[in-house]
Amino acid sequence: MTAVLDGTIPSLNEGVTAPPPDQVTKALYGDAARPDLGTGQYSNTAEALVGKMTHLVKGAGFVGEGGNTPLTNQADIGRRAFEATIDLRSATRQGIYAKSSVVKSMSPEFLGRFGALRLALETPSIQEFIGTVASPDIARSFTAGNLGIGSTYGLTPFNLLAPSRLIYPIYTVYRNKFARPAGQGASLIERLAVGISGSQTGGQSVLDFSIPELVQSGGQFGQWPLNLPPAVSEQFVTLNVPYRFFGVTEQLSFLAQWAGQGFEDLSALANLILLQAAMMAEEYQLIAGSSANLATPAAPSVTIRNAQSNETALGTTIQDVAVAAVNYFGTTAVSGQTSISSIAAGQVVDVTISPSTGAMQYQIWGYDGSSNWYLLATCGGTKYTLQGPLPAASTHPTTDSGTGKGTRMEGVVPTLTGLSAQAGVYPQTPIVWQGGYVNQNVGQHLNYNVIYTALKALFDSPSISPGAFKADPAEIISSGSDIANLSQDVISQGSGTNFELFIKQGEVGNVTVGAAVSQFQNPVTKSILKTVVHPFYLQGNAELLSYQLPQSWTNVANAWEVSCVQDYVTLALPVIDVTYRYILLLMACLVAHAPMYSAHLGGLQQSDTTPYS
Repeated sequence: MTAVLDGTIPSLNEGVTAPPPDQVTKALYGDAARPDLGTGQYSNTAEALVGKMTHLVKGAGFVGEGGNTPLTNQADIGRRAFEATIDLRSATRQGIYAKSSVVKSMSPEFLGRFGALRLALETPSIQEFIGTVASPDIARSFTAGNLGIGSTYGLTPFNLLAPSRLIYPIYTVYRNKFARPAGQGASLIERLAVGISGSQTGGQSVLDFSIPELVQSGGQFGQWPLNLPPAVSEQFVTLNVPYRFFGVTEQLSFLAQWAGQGFEDLSALANLILLQAAMMAEEYQLIAGSSANLATPAAPSVTIRNAQSNETALGTTIQDVAVAAVNYFGTTAVSGQTSISSIAAGQVVDVTISPSTGAMQYQIWGYDGSSNWYLLATCGGTKYTLQGPLPAASTHPTTDSGTGKGTRMEGVVPTLTGLSAQAGVYPQTPIVWQGGYVNQNVGQHLNYNVIYTALKALFDSPSISPGAFKADPAEIISSGSDIANLSQDVISQGSGTNFELFIKQGEVGNVTVGAAVSQFQNPVTKSILKTVVHPFYLQGNAELLSYQLPQSWTNVANAWEVSCVQDYVTLALPVIDVTYRYILLLMACLVAHAPMYSAHLGGLQQSDTTPYS
C-alpha cells in the first residue's frame, strides 16, 4: 500500500492479527513476543505508529554484547519509541516524495546485486514523474543496466548458509618441506667446495700419494727444500642467488564488510584467502619459476602409419605439425613445421618431440596449410600419437607468453635441468650447477628401470656431468598419473613381485584389492625412497630429491632452502576510499646448495606403446 504521513490514507494491515506465539516464547519474552498487528482501532497511520512503536522498540534489548531480554524501563522505551517514530516518518516521506535522491545515496554495487529491488526503488513515483518528466535521472532509470535486468535473485528468498564454504584445494608440498632460514641483503652469496683431489667431482681425479723418501737423492740434507708429497687440489664455486620480491593484494568494500555482519567476518576471510593464494603462488615458483624463457623446441619428427584397431584416423586436412614448450606460466612460440601432407585417410601420426630444457609439457599444433591452426594435444611425454577428429581452430602462439620472467625465483625443475645455469643465476663452470642426473627425454612411463637408471647414475656414474656425488635421495615426487603408472608397473612385473594369498572363507568380505607404491628401495644404497604425489605437478615430470647431504661434515644443513629476507608479512593499507585493502609481501629466493644430489626425469609417457600418450 501507499502510506502518507498526514493520516488521510487507510491504516497499516487493517484487520490483520498476528498468530499467537508458542508457550515457550511467550514465557520468555512476554508481550514483546507478540506485537499486535491489529490496527483497526486506529483512525490513521500516525496513530498506529504512536500506538505500536513502544512494542516495536523493546527488541533493542537484544542488541549488543550480553543482550538477551527486551527493554523494560518505560522511560527508555518511551524515548526510543518517539525517536523511532520521527525517524520512520521522515524516511518514509523522503522515500515517497524524493525517491531518486534516496536511491542515489545507496551503493550501486549493492543495488546491482538485487535487480528486482533496484527496479522497484528506481521506478519514479507519480509525483516525481509529473514534476520531472524531462529529468536526465528519469531517463537513466529505464536503461537495462539500471533496471537490473538479468538478476537471478530479485526478491526471491534463499537459504544462505554461514560461513562461506571453501572447497578449493590447497597443496604446498615443497613449501612445507623446504627450510626457511633468514637472509639479508640483495642476494645470497656463498662459496662451495665441489671437489678435492680424489673425490672425482668438480673436475678432480684420483690422487696417487705414493712417494719416495723425502730426502734428496744421494741421502744428503744440505740441499733444501726436501722432496714434498704431491699437492692436494680443490675446486670451489661461488653462488650469487638474487632475492626476489613477491606480493599479492586482496580488497573488499565497506558495503561487503557491513553486509557480512552476523554472517561472516569478510575482512578475516579476505586475509585467509590472501595467505592461501600467496602460498600456492609460492609453490608454483618453487616448482617451475625461472628468470629465463624456455627455448622454442626444434621441429618434431613424425611417422605416418595406418591406424590400428584401437585407434581412430586423424583428420586429413592437417598438412603440418609444430610443437611448443609449456610450464605453469606460459608457452613458447611454436617450433618450425614438419610436413605430414602425405597423410591419407585411415592413418595416424606418431610425433616425436625434441626436449626443451626446463619444459614441463608440450603442445602439439596442426596447420591446415592455408589459415587454420589446431591445438591437437598437450602431453608430458616426448612421443604422442595424433588421431581422431580435429578440434575447433584456435590461435597458435607466435611469441613466448611468459615462460620466464626476470622477477621470478629459480625453482626446482629449472635448477635441476640446468635452465637456471643457462640464465646465469647459477654457474656453468667449472661444473654446471644442475641435477646429478638429468633425463628430459625418458620416453617411457615411470617404471622400475627408469628409476634404477637414475639412482645408479646419481651414485656411481662420474661420466655424467657434474660427476657422481654418491647421492642417496630421500623422495620421488611426481604427478598422480605418473605415480599411478609406477604402481601399475609393480603389478605388471610378474615374477619379480609374485606373492601368494591365503584367504579364509570368513575373510572374503574384508579383502582390499589394488596396488600402490608408497616406498621404493634404492638398489645401490639399500635405503628407502618415499613416493610423494604432488597434486599440482604436471604429468611427465618426476624429481628424485635429497633434502640433506649424506655427509655430516659439509656445513650444509639443507640441500634446498628458501632464504627469506622478509618472510610473509601482511599489511592493511591506509583507507583512502570506501575499500579495505590488504597486501601480503615476501622477499626470498630458493637456494640449491647441492642440486647434484638430486635428479630430474622429464618426458615421462602416459603410454610408451602405440598409441603414444
